[in-house]
Amino acid sequence: MDSNPPYARIQTFCLAVIATAVLIYLVFWLQPVLVPFVVALFVVSGITPILEWLEKRLGVNRLIAAGITFLLGLALMVILGFCIWLSVLQMAEQGEAYRDRVKELVAKAQEQYAEWFPPDSTEEVSTDGPEGTVPVENSKADDNLTKFGSFLDTQLRSGLATLSSELFSLVTTSMVVLIYVFFILLGSVDTKTKSHSFALIDEQVRSYLSLKTLISIITGGIFGLTLWLFGVPMALTFGLLAFLLNFIPNVGPIVGTVLPLPFILLSPDGSIGWMIAAIISITVIQLISGNVVEPKIMGSSSDLHPVVILLALMFWGMMWGITGMFLATPITAGLKIVFESFESTKPIAAVFAGRWNEIMSARPTMDS
Repeated sequence: MDSNPPYARIQTFCLAVIATAVLIYLVFWLQPVLVPFVVALFVVSGITPILEWLEKRLGVNRLIAAGITFLLGLALMVILGFCIWLSVLQMAEQGEAYRDRVKELVAKAQEQYAEWFPPDSTEEVSTDGPEGTVPVENSKADDNLTKFGSFLDTQLRSGLATLSSELFSLVTTSMVVLIYVFFILLGSVDTKTKSHSFALIDEQVRSYLSLKTLISIITGGIFGLTLWLFGVPMALTFGLLAFLLNFIPNVGPIVGTVLPLPFILLSPDGSIGWMIAAIISITVIQLISGNVVEPKIMGSSSDLHPVVILLALMFWGMMWGITGMFLATPITAGLKIVFESFESTKPIAAVFAGRWNEIMSARPTMDS
């Protein structure tokens, strides 16, 4: 017999909903502080084996090991910044050529339209000019094509500027994360003293990040090398973006494939066959990586249902933007382990993993 009055469960449920709403608001409001800190936590989880190896094999203390790890991370940041600097220089050099290519394509489209619809086949109206008539339809078509060319030129300029800004922002944010990482490493807890749930979260996140990083490095390297072999400009930039976007499940590889398409389609020297071969090649690379290599190597390392991953992707993207999409899978995997630690929240963990049979079998027990 239930000792609690009926309204007690309703009250508990309402309080839980209010607390969840307040927590979500705080997570959103504290985004500038939480995002670099959470990223640093995941980075620490991934590089802790290096720290432990330095302590055990070289016999150095925690401060020296953390300093060496920090310097390694700083070296990687310098390399990343150098690659981005080269990419921005290449974008500045190639930008004018692609804007000229847009104008050239618009001019060709106007010429082609004039051949298909000559002036004598259109409706003409009187004007005050010396000729007395003007082809109305051709004039409108030329105006539309000119406006479209101006639109493409503006979008190309804006896209290049935005991409450069985002890449430099990535470097500055990474420096803040690196500082967090150094101080977290100094005070990191020994694995033997960790709680069971925390140890599970750390192990699962570490496994996910290490495997995902390995696959992303291979995918980004092959992707950039393929673009370079085809002579596509900024191949280094697109390879780097393919590496980073591969951390975003489902959506990231698609975006990584779409980004170089304007540079392929607007290439001044590219033929139709060259364009088709380049597009097919980079698409096949992403398909093999996402549908063959990744499932075989990673398996179910995150233990999350694909629908849950997609929902988490949208939720954390709404909360923290592009960084939230990067962190969606490891955060959700960590929450699932936390929910599994408590009897009352185990059904939620089962939902995250897609184990519907456990939920259905648990209902009679809960009802009784």
